[in-house]
Amino acid sequence: MPIQFKIITPMRTALEAEVTGIRLPAAKGEMEVLPGHASLITSVDNGELTYTCPGQQPQSLFVGGGFLQVDKDDVLLVTDTALTVDEIDTSSVEAALARAQAAFRDGASVLDREEQTKLEAAIAKQMAMLDFRKKRRL
Repeated sequence: MPIQFKIITPMRTALEAEVTGIRLPAAKGEMEVLPGHASLITSVDNGELTYTCPGQQPQSLFVGGGFLQVDKDDVLLVTDTALTVDEIDTSSVEAALARAQAAFRDGASVLDREEQTKLEAAIAKQMAMLDFRKKRRL
């Protein structure tokens, strides 16, 4: 029996499909969801999510942080970002990364801990996005 899988972002429903398996970067490492998986809620990290539709080759998306809910064979991922490799504009990501790194470097002594944490998260996300694009474009 396939899994009903849905990915939603603030801007759109990025995916709604029947799948036979999902592999994604969970907070404590990579995890896989197969039919009959135990119910759970977990946080998701930046990285590659791979899913397989019945009779097809695995497909990949870059996902940003978020939360995954598994309830029997219904899986919901709520994330801020879900992009195919073709939707990632390398020059825009590199520019955003350069701005975040410069802001962190130039303001490290005056930024409060919350601002530093936000910049570190932005840098990590942009770097993960570039890694995903590079890996998938080879």
